[in-house]
Amino acid sequence: MKPNTTACPSLTTVLTLPARVDSALLAKHSRADDPLVVVKLVGVGNNAPYDFHDKGTRSYIFRFESALEGHILRVPLHLWQAGKGRLAHDLMEQRRLPHAMVVTLDAPNAAKPAPLTNLTEMGATDTSTDTRNVVGPGAEPTVAPASGAACGALTVAERLLTVVDSGLTETESANAADAPTVSVAVTSVEAVVPPLIAGRPLHEAAYDLVEPPKRLKALAALLGVAEDELRAGIALADSRIELAHAGWVRRKA
Repeated sequence: MKPNTTACPSLTTVLTLPARVDSALLAKHSRADDPLVVVKLVGVGNNAPYDFHDKGTRSYIFRFESALEGHILRVPLHLWQAGKGRLAHDLMEQRRLPHAMVVTLDAPNAAKPAPLTNLTEMGATDTSTDTRNVVGPGAEPTVAPASGAACGALTVAERLLTVVDSGLTETESANAADAPTVSVAVTSVEAVVPPLIAGRPLHEAAYDLVEPPKRLKALAALLGVAEDELRAGIALADSRIELAHAGWVRRKA
């Protein structure tokens, strides 16, 4: 089979650029939503346009920008990367550069993250890129931004662990309006009866989730129960989990 010899369009553009190139000329080859590579020369010594010669026969015109404190050349990313970085190598692959060079990436058309929405229904699908979930195995829940739509929708367990460090319990933070409350009479103390989770005793459902061990608060939020109910379930004679030092729940040895 004859190999495909079609040249990369971006590389063809790089190879056919004129002998003198500036940001305005390169901007004509930009694409929608294509980031710009910002190449800055530092310490030129004056504000006049600066002709920078690559290792070949082409020169690139850097123009001074006071906001960036240097002479700037902007290159569309697809041209910068074409042909395994042909343009980048031509500019930077020199034994001695006349001035210090700094390269950054500018994405002016990047979409702003959507505002954080309130959780109103457990298990609801949420594709917001600003959704916060719990990270850090075997540790107190630590709130951090999710990595975005590439990660897909959150699982029910992750949504139950979605909390804001505001002093409320995790169950209250997950759904403050519908959070179950445990009423205690002023003159008498009622025994806390652990609820059933999907028809199973609370301590059995918790057993599946405490490897690795979890904090009592985090586990209660994950199960959707009050901490007192979870403590009561752990204390049952047939429970295979235990409340260890500093509030850690773990499987019995």
